[in-house]
Amino acid sequence: MTTPEDLASQLVAQLPRLKAGSLAVFGDIFGGRVDNVHVVVGAHADGDALVIALDHGEVLSVWHPEGMTATEHEFVIRRASRVRWEWHHYGREQTVENRLFIEHVVRGDRIEVATDQDWRPGRFSPSRAAAAVEIVGW
Repeated sequence: MTTPEDLASQLVAQLPRLKAGSLAVFGDIFGGRVDNVHVVVGAHADGDALVIALDHGEVLSVWHPEGMTATEHEFVIRRASRVRWEWHHYGREQTVENRLFIEHVVRGDRIEVATDQDWRPGRFSPSRAAAAVEIVGW
């Protein structure tokens, strides 16, 4: 079994050649297809989670990640038990108060979504058939 530490090492070894693009979590695309371009700049393990740093201070935490492909042409993590995306409110100072999150948690055959953003609650449609994490576009 590949550990989060192993996956973090694989990601770091591929820098800066990893695919960039929009982030999709269980099929939910953050900001729309190629509306936001995210670039992986680092990774480390934190217990059962693979923690991926992105270029604008964003953090993607993936618990129990499985089936990762990370190249310049494809970035996908096929399965995970939980995925948390954190970013700073765009156009505002990067402070703790301006940090937002969306979290997808697998519960049996469902995926529950929680967020603290007030402009998009209820507009999620995650799918167990979709990859846990994928960078799309470009």
